[in-house]
This record gives sequence, structure tokens and C-alpha cells, in this order.
Amino acid sequence: MTSLKFSGVTPLFPLPDLTLFPNTQMSYRIFEPRYIKMLESVLEGEKLITLALLKLGHEEDDYGNPDYYPMGVLGKILEYESLPNGEYSIIVEGLMRVGIGKLIKDFPYCVAEVEPIPEFDADQFYESEKREILLRLSYLAEYSIKGNAFTNILSNQESIALLVNIIAKTIPMKPNDKYNLLAMDSIKQRADKVLWFLDDQIETLELLKNVDLPIKNNQMMN
Repeated sequence: MTSLKFSGVTPLFPLPDLTLFPNTQMSYRIFEPRYIKMLESVLEGEKLITLALLKLGHEEDDYGNPDYYPMGVLGKILEYESLPNGEYSIIVEGLMRVGIGKLIKDFPYCVAEVEPIPEFDADQFYESEKREILLRLSYLAEYSIKGNAFTNILSNQESIALLVNIIAKTIPMKPNDKYNLLAMDSIKQRADKVLWFLDDQIETLELLKNVDLPIKNNQMMN
């Protein structure tokens, strides 16, 4: 993906959560008039947008000048559907991390220069880390109330980078925690942090099981 040739300028689509990582896909509903204009313009060109994470507590003003983090994800629109009410449904594939530079246009939506930021070890296999991640996913798929989500992730085992990025966009965590994962220049470093989040999920699950068991026992005795 890092060999992709493009103009180096894309519209910014700011969101309150980081829902797209490189090599993953996500669907979005476009309903604000300014972003409908953005999409229609993009569909006539490279079909590329940059998804940017809004800073915590920020509200976009009336002129479309959001305050966002300096790194985003360059995405390509794979599919789109024009809805009867004038809105759009789109599917976007994350291509690569990009640094967001100089604003070229800021009304009614932002357009900025963006620069690719590759991970230096994206071609490594890291089989040990991958094996540890899969073990934890298997456990959560079996015992977590959100097991279906973990089962779906288990079906994507093509590479450690893909696996880690799917988990990063899927598992519940604060938006700034997701951003910190995206900002890591190493897939191994991101994998280690994802393992930490999975362990935290398992620890919480075990704690709930241990609390629930005495309650059930007391109910049976009564």
C-alpha cells in the first residue's frame, strides 16, 4: 500500500472515534451537507479521503474547522450507495497512516496535504506474538458476552499486521488509546499493546465470573 501514487492532497473526514486502521474496512453513513459535498467531489476524482480523529471534547464550529490529531488514516472508497433521502452509505478501506499537514481549503470541509507514514516492520511475521493473540481471542470468543466479535476477528489471520489492526479498531477502548496504537511506528509494539488490552479484557471477565459464582451459590442456598 505504501507504493500508492496519489496527489498528496485529500479531504479530511473528522470523527469522534478512530474506526479505521490500515488494511481494514469500515462502513459509514454520510448525512451532513458539507460531507455529502465532500463525498461527491471525491467520487469524481481519486476516491481518497483521510479519516482524522477529533480531539476529546471538541465540537466542530459552523465553518467546518475541527481540531483533530495530527495523524490519520488514508482511506479509499470501495463502494457507495446514494440513498433516497440524499444521504450516502459508503465502505472505506484503510490504506496507510498519514501525517496531516498544511490545510489547502477549510470551507465547507477541510482539505489538507497528507504524507504517508509507514510502519518500519510491517513485513515481519512475529509468529510468537500472533500465536499469543490468537490464544486470547479464542478464549474471549468462547467466554465473553461479545464472543461473536472476537470470533469474527479470528477469521482474519492472514498477517500479524492485519490481525492487530482489526483488533485495534474493534475492541472497546478510549479514542485516544486507539490513536496511541495508530501512532506506534512498529507493528510489534502495537501487537504487544493489543496483547495488554486483551489480557485486561480477560482479567475483567475472570473477575466478573468470580463475583457471579458466589451470588449464584447464595441464590441456590436460599
